[in-house]
Amino acid sequence: MGGLFTKEIVILDISSREVTAIVGVKKAQSVFDVKAVVKNEHSGYENGEWLDAENTLRTAVSTVSEAKRRAGSRTKKLFIGVPAEFTTVATKEVSVTFDRKRRVVDDDIKFLFDKGNDFGSTGYAVINTSAIYYSIDNGRNLWGDVRNMEARRVDAGVSYMLAERGFVSAFDRQMASLGFTDVRYIATSWAEGIALLDSEQRDGVYMLIDVGYSSTSVSIAKGEGVLQLRSFSLGGAHIAADICEAFGVSPEFAFEAKNTVDVNRKYADEDMLVYEGDVGVHACTVCDIVKYRWDMFADMFARILEEHADDAPSYMPIYLTGEGISDMRGVKQYLSNRLSRPIEILTPRLTGFTRAEDSTKAALLLVADTLLEESVGAQIRKLLLWRKS
Repeated sequence: MGGLFTKEIVILDISSREVTAIVGVKKAQSVFDVKAVVKNEHSGYENGEWLDAENTLRTAVSTVSEAKRRAGSRTKKLFIGVPAEFTTVATKEVSVTFDRKRRVVDDDIKFLFDKGNDFGSTGYAVINTSAIYYSIDNGRNLWGDVRNMEARRVDAGVSYMLAERGFVSAFDRQMASLGFTDVRYIATSWAEGIALLDSEQRDGVYMLIDVGYSSTSVSIAKGEGVLQLRSFSLGGAHIAADICEAFGVSPEFAFEAKNTVDVNRKYADEDMLVYEGDVGVHACTVCDIVKYRWDMFADMFARILEEHADDAPSYMPIYLTGEGISDMRGVKQYLSNRLSRPIEILTPRLTGFTRAEDSTKAALLLVADTLLEESVGAQIRKLLLWRKS
């Protein structure tokens, strides 16, 4: 009985570099008692394919198992973040008409969402469903939520986040071996928008860019839903690799140079960023390398903006996060100038997870907490019905 009402959360975050398992319990708004954090590097992925699927699955199992052991967790629920390279989005306009005008309740919204879910025969599984907007009784007003409003007809623009079935089935099998009976999947790019931006920021259309270690996701979203989602295999590690090749230094020193350089500063030819033994990394050369890669990112972002111009108005805010380039000096100004649009660096506001590289972890914790609340509520209702019978 004790485990029935606990709000313990176990999440698995899968980035292009690491898998991270976190066990925590929410104590207050934006405050989690984190009992365990375990992270391990894995082989990663590229262009939507695992570089070594067995390595990733094996690493995920050992990481989650160790986190549960450290936390003394016995929960049977697990939330797994699905990277953008293994997800896609489909949007639909769906409507439902009632027999009379009445108050809209949760079950009506669930029915509305289910009505548009016809993806059963595809190679994808629906993992998250949310509304971009609602309208009632053919009115012109668009709403973020219509629950408890009076209506005879509800129309909605619905966003369905889909994960590759192969991804889901592989992790289902592996996590069942650890005793998890309820494994749920969360599209990481969707979770970041929901969790890291407040409702006012999501009222209008926005773009959220997450540049990771070797993969980048770009989502155009509004309200609770995602309109467009793109991903490509380019990240901060590619900048470090260029520095490694140029100077013959180790990855460790290349990443240090990458994170130290300031492209807005005028360096002298003899200025060095770091030394590895007798080998120095010249600041001017690193600036050129960084700008070359940033230009590649800017070209990709500009192309996405152009391709989705109907969903991306000129006033649309752009948010940048992730471990790849968000912390680099001058990136905000550089990309803003290249795209001729303002860019804001987005970081989580969750205690213990406040850096751009923590964005996916914080988002998954916060969204999982919301989903867990729903699950607990359903369990309480079932328990009350059982006690009455």
